[in-house]
Amino acid sequence: MTLGNIPRSIRRKPSQHACVLVAYLSVNKSVGQELTQKEKSARVQQIFHDSMKVVLEPLKKAGKEGMEVTFGDGYVRRVHPILACYVADYPEQCLVTCCKYGTCPKCDLGEDEIGNREGGKWRTQRDTLNTIKEAAASATSMTAFQLRCKQDYVSGAVTRPFWDGFPLCDIHLSITPDILHQLYQGIVKYLVIWCPRLMEVKELDERIKALPPCFGVRHFKKGWSELSQVSGGERKNMARILLACIVGKIPSKVVTCFRALLDFIYIAQYASHDDETLGYLQDALNLYQRHKHVLIDKKLRLRTHLNIPKFHAMVHYAESIRTFGTTDNYNTEMFERFHIDFAKEGWRASNFRDELPQMTRWLERQEKVAIFETYLDHFEGEQDSAVAAAADIHDSTPPGIIVPRKPAHVNQTLISIQKNHHCPSFSHQLRIYLNSLLKKPDALPRANISSAQLPFDKVDVWHSFKFGRNILGNDVDSTEEKDWVRAKPARQRGQRAGERFDTVVVSHTDEAQDTGMRGKCCFFTLAKVLLMRTGRNEGWSPEGHIHFA
Repeated sequence: MTLGNIPRSIRRKPSQHACVLVAYLSVNKSVGQELTQKEKSARVQQIFHDSMKVVLEPLKKAGKEGMEVTFGDGYVRRVHPILACYVADYPEQCLVTCCKYGTCPKCDLGEDEIGNREGGKWRTQRDTLNTIKEAAASATSMTAFQLRCKQDYVSGAVTRPFWDGFPLCDIHLSITPDILHQLYQGIVKYLVIWCPRLMEVKELDERIKALPPCFGVRHFKKGWSELSQVSGGERKNMARILLACIVGKIPSKVVTCFRALLDFIYIAQYASHDDETLGYLQDALNLYQRHKHVLIDKKLRLRTHLNIPKFHAMVHYAESIRTFGTTDNYNTEMFERFHIDFAKEGWRASNFRDELPQMTRWLERQEKVAIFETYLDHFEGEQDSAVAAAADIHDSTPPGIIVPRKPAHVNQTLISIQKNHHCPSFSHQLRIYLNSLLKKPDALPRANISSAQLPFDKVDVWHSFKFGRNILGNDVDSTEEKDWVRAKPARQRGQRAGERFDTVVVSHTDEAQDTGMRGKCCFFTLAKVLLMRTGRNEGWSPEGHIHFA
């Protein structure tokens, strides 16, 4: 469980402890020789709802009467916590909302209608409860109860939903989009499956293997055909190169349909949205809707219908973003990570016998240690700040730049750097920058810079560095994970094997749009801002800042 007003940059990091474990749900299967398979499934679903009802029961009273909470500013305020979002994959969405599997948990379209272009009428919690109560009152058996419920696309397995009685709550509205399972493990998975049906598997693998290694993209050295179990991260890497590998080999209308779906996937993951970007999202969806008939063409034999819940879910993305914010706030990808910390690590720490008490005790101790470490970090930070203020010490390292402790090569000559790194103007640009650091009386005229002598002829060389996206002009949280940039020459002269020179695309003007390349600049050099250490100077200094453009 987490709070909705916590910034996503904090919530997405397990080390920040913005998500807390409130309960372990039973995974034991229902046993009984006299029960049918449907009755066993119904019992398991009812056990889930009964368990959730016990866990979330305190929220009902707190939501109705309110509770006093101490805020970060020290003031005590009365708040009314409500169940706002329920983040889950599609099977659990059906389980939570009690909707019939194969239908939409947010609108009233049936399993034969979700392939329509438009969504249906929004489901409401009141209508679902009324259907369950009417079926329970009129049905004489479990089979009759399920048949009555399924007429209104309700599962018919649960008679007491846990969300009944929650104040200001609509469980159907609380269901959020799921980037990981709906888009990557859903739509992209289908696109990858369809590709071998549109072109030969061998040729597709050859195209994938021929792609050069580049920053942010995985190089599938053996293609896709030998992959057995594909993770969400691999789906992301597949989506990045999918369109380039199929252009020219499959019908253009299918390429347009694939492009529209990929555009939708990437626009849906924007870190911020407004009416214009949501318009881009709707345009991509409309383009797919206009061309999706090619996917059920009898000649291609890809699908006989498109009544797929994960494809239909795209209809509700824009409305969910307007209601709950950007999709990175409620993507299941970050919550999947907590299974490792809260369940798997706790299981490994137990003796595998009567494990639940041991897991909860282990987790409680881990949280206490984390709280104490946070206190120590805060205390040491205040101490360091006080010492630095007293000594008037200023850190010359550019914010957001992380360079490895040891260089890849020590004392490399400027001539070898220009040759191996394919940057013949390195010495000239270095003179221009060092001259810009000098004040006007000592600075050389621009015409004399090319003939000036550098005070050193050797420097240490790094092949990579980390940087935060915010220092390159992108409006993202400073606590976001940093990116790698690599500039590595070939191991042997005259060969290109092993060399890698990444390209960094930077927004540098106010004309930069949400899509396209207008207002952006490509830097083919090693970095925008780097720290440099000469062969004669063993320390870092402000004069070591090298700006490349």
